[in-house]
Amino acid sequence: MRDTDRDRIFDCAVSLASIITEQCDALVELCDYIEERVPISRRIVSFESNADESFHNLGFYFLEHKLMSDPDAVALFEVVKALEQITDCFEELANSFVRYNVTVPDGRLSDFSTALYGACRMTQDIIIYFRDKAPSSLILRDVTALDKYKSKYCEYYDEAILELFSGDTDAVELIRSKAIYDAFKVLFESFETLSEKCYLFIISYY
Repeated sequence: MRDTDRDRIFDCAVSLASIITEQCDALVELCDYIEERVPISRRIVSFESNADESFHNLGFYFLEHKLMSDPDAVALFEVVKALEQITDCFEELANSFVRYNVTVPDGRLSDFSTALYGACRMTQDIIIYFRDKAPSSLILRDVTALDKYKSKYCEYYDEAILELFSGDTDAVELIRSKAIYDAFKVLFESFETLSEKCYLFIISYY
């Protein structure tokens, strides 16, 4: 992988990491101002459209420069692909708030979004570390920590689901809440996938 190819791939990776952070900021805002769910969700979706364009342009670059035969480039492409999938999951979560007509604030969403905020910031740090060729020990530390956000969310999820099915919650509210909790879970799982791809890149490149 030439330096120019590496720079081009990391330009896309940094852009996607920045979009993820913007999506997260908007999601935190949505959870705080649920009555504004429609315009905020549209903003999150528009961020995802920008991510799609950036990722597709990188795909065309790979085809043009025949990088799919370069193992290091492919390993890094997989990291970028995982970043793009996170933006997709943000879009789906935002749409779920509108689709299920969530109108009542849920205190648990603050816990979920706080954990998500930490994962997004750590993702941005990891990509910068990769770009700047930081020591592998430093990257591994944060990649391992990123993976733990999903485990932490699963604890929140289990508590939330248990509470949801232990009371006399209205059936419609139960379906609505579980759909949102599940969409959060898929999003956290996408960060877990990113951590796995980052680990494989470290093995391949370092």
